[in-house]
Order: sequence, then structure tokens, then C-alpha cells
Amino acid sequence: MSDHIPFELQVDIIKRLPIKLLIQARSASKAWKSVIDSSDFIAAYTVHNNDQPQHLLLRYENLYSMETYVSFVDDDSFPQNKYSPTVPRSVNLLSDSIIIGTSHGLVCLFGCYLNPSHSRKPTAVIWNPSIRRSVAIALPYMDMHVAHALGFGVCPVTSDPKIVKISGTRRRHRKMKGGSRWQVEVFSLRSGVWRNSYGKLSDKLVNLKWPRSQVTIDGFIYWFGVGNTVGSDTEYCYLISLYLLSEEFGEIYLPNELAFRDKMELHLFNFCDSLAVLRGRIMDDVIQVWRMGNGDSKSFTKLFTIKKPHMSIVPLGFRMNGELMMSMADNDEDSETLIDYEPFSHHINDLGIESECSSLLVCSYKESLILLDQPDI
Repeated sequence: MSDHIPFELQVDIIKRLPIKLLIQARSASKAWKSVIDSSDFIAAYTVHNNDQPQHLLLRYENLYSMETYVSFVDDDSFPQNKYSPTVPRSVNLLSDSIIIGTSHGLVCLFGCYLNPSHSRKPTAVIWNPSIRRSVAIALPYMDMHVAHALGFGVCPVTSDPKIVKISGTRRRHRKMKGGSRWQVEVFSLRSGVWRNSYGKLSDKLVNLKWPRSQVTIDGFIYWFGVGNTVGSDTEYCYLISLYLLSEEFGEIYLPNELAFRDKMELHLFNFCDSLAVLRGRIMDDVIQVWRMGNGDSKSFTKLFTIKKPHMSIVPLGFRMNGELMMSMADNDEDSETLIDYEPFSHHINDLGIESECSSLLVCSYKESLILLDQPDI
């Protein structure tokens, strides 16, 4: 870029570059590298490029039992415009991994590292697939005999990635935990340490529905919680929220049609930057899609109902155009196929990806520079 162009204008130009060209520009000039690596530029780039195309990251085991990652551009070219991202060793080494969530271009996975002694070390990995950066975080002790949940999100104010760990406490240990039924711990990437959360969970929460029931939208992490009706053993489902800046918890009650249905499968997804709850059971022939409006039980509206072409269908997530991606098991339930549902035409498309049964996971992300200060994979 010409030396005659003022440096401020150069910065304004490079922050409009696609992320691949931006990384190349970072290597071309020490002055540009200094600017691009700054926390202010990284935060501004994320905000300035928020209208860029969404990407869909698909993780599955192919029919040869090989774990495979594929990324698609979520636009009119879907599913033709795809590529295989470079998967970091920190992700490949995870055993029995699941995707916790995505936020600001980052994907967070949870699994275990196997030590030479064959013991399992619970670990989360935060991965930015756009810039080939990742960081592994060891989790505090997890008692698998009590309810627990994990959450992930990037604080929209500070751009600091956070992992949240919620654990039930055994009755005999509650005095040491301040008498609370729940312990909440937070890992902030900026601080690099785990600590107790600033906010507290209500003791009326008796259980958690996790995994596959966490989503992050506009600086809030949401989970499904289970409570007891006063004076009754009847359980009901509701939403727990955590604001990533203050770490304060909130509660959102669901409509009775969602909260009190026995043995019902509920799923939580991001639907065009709104919170969506999907209702249905494995043996039901329909799935209902509900969307939350302004954050209370009265703001939930039922958007549409999907008539399932096959009983063994599991919802996986929404595209930006509102189409719902799902996995459909074959008749022998040895393999499954990725499909999507168009809510207006009710058309179901086979996306041409077949995997081992129950291995398909889908998440969405937009390109960002967060984790640029981490080593290249």
C-alpha cells in the first residue's frame, strides 16, 4: 500500500478486508501487524464485519469411523461451497467430544484427554476455525454423579471468551459451598484462571437438561432448567440465563405447552439471532418450533410445525434463512443422513452427507480475529 496514503486511511481499508487477506496483510508490514494484533482492532473488526456470511461447521464420523469436519458458507450456494478446515491437535486429541457452543467466531468443544495411565482429563478447547488458532483449558473436577452443565460465550463488551461450569453439590458438602445446591465456576481467557461466579443460581433449580441444550445470543447464555411446583412433585422446565458481563443469572418461564409436557424432548437453538425452543418426542410424528420475543413466557410464539418423514429424526440447528437441519437415521439405525427442512414449502432436502448414527453435530459461526494472540496450529 502506498506510503502516500495516510496510515489512518490504510487501517480503515485493511479492516474491510476478508479475514484471509487480513492475515496476509499482517505478515506484510510490522506496522499493520501491530495494529491488527491490538485488542481494539480485533473487537472493531468483529463488530464491523457482523453482516458477513455465516458459516456452518459440521462434525461427524464417516462410514469408515473417521472423525470429519466440514465448513460450509451459509448462503445461496449451500451446500456446494464447502471446505475442510485445519483441525488443531488440541481438538483431534479430545475423546468423546461434543460442541458446547459458539460465539463471536469461536467454537468451544468439551471432551477428555487420555493420559498415559488411561485416566481421563476433562478438557475444553476454544477454537477459531477461521484463523487456525485454538487454546485448551483443563476443567476443575467434575462429579459425574451429580447434575452439571457447561456454557460458553464471548462477552460482547470486553471480547473476553468465558467458559461456565455449573455443578450440583452433594448434600453433605453444601455447608462448605455456602449452603447452596449449586456451584458455578467461570473461566475467563483473559485472566487464565477458574473462579467462582459473581452470580448465584436459585436453589429452586433441581436439575439441568444438558448437553445439546445451550445457546449464546446477544451476550446471554441460556440453558434448560428443571424446577418443582410448590406443594407438588410435578416438575416443570424453564430457561436459565447468564449475562456474560455481570455474570448475573435470570429465569424465563416457558408457556405451559412447553413447560409441563411429560417425557418431552426439548431442544434449544439460535433461530436468526432469536431464541428458539423445539418440542417433540422421538416417537412423535411432528416437531413444534417456538420463538421467544422480548424475554418472557408471554412472548413465545409457535412459528411452525414440522411433519417428520421418519420417526428417528433429531434437530441439529438452523440456517440463516430459517431452514432447520436435522439428522435422519436409516431403517436399521446404523447410519444417518443430513437433511434440511424448508418451513414455507415444507420441502425436505437430502444434503448428501451420510455418517455413523448419532455422530452428526452442527454449529454456526462468523469469521473473527479473536484468539489471534494464540499460537498458530
